[in-house]
Amino acid sequence: MPFARILIGVDGSHGGLSATRLGGEMAEGRDAEVLLVHAVPLPPIVPGVDQTISEESLNYLEERADTALADSEDVLAEMNVKPERVVRAGSPAEVILNVAEDRDADLIVVGHRGFGAMKRFILGSVSSKLAHHVRCALLLAPVEQE
Repeated sequence: MPFARILIGVDGSHGGLSATRLGGEMAEGRDAEVLLVHAVPLPPIVPGVDQTISEESLNYLEERADTALADSEDVLAEMNVKPERVVRAGSPAEVILNVAEDRDADLIVVGHRGFGAMKRFILGSVSSKLAHHVRCALLLAPVEQE
């Protein structure tokens, strides 16, 4: 089954680069559209508190997104795969699910750290959330511990 539209979740981590390599291998030499998706975190909403984000914070978030995407674009360039950048604000799992639905993705590729059961229960993980809600194929790229 060929994948026509592959969504790769990137965050600037080793996991994001592992997902990029695996997603690139899935797209390499095929006529697949590749979407590099980065979620920009939003601060928690606190009633009665000014939620204005400073210019400095916005610049930092833009730089972080650009670095994460550029590193993944470099990996894909070596495979002759040309991705499209998609940056949205929100939690990573929600952003990935929304983009996958909006763009009718056939495959989502994300990094997977392999947390133990207790740590996963306490922290949760993007891959766990995706596995429970995704409507297309999901591929978890294994990541060596950083």
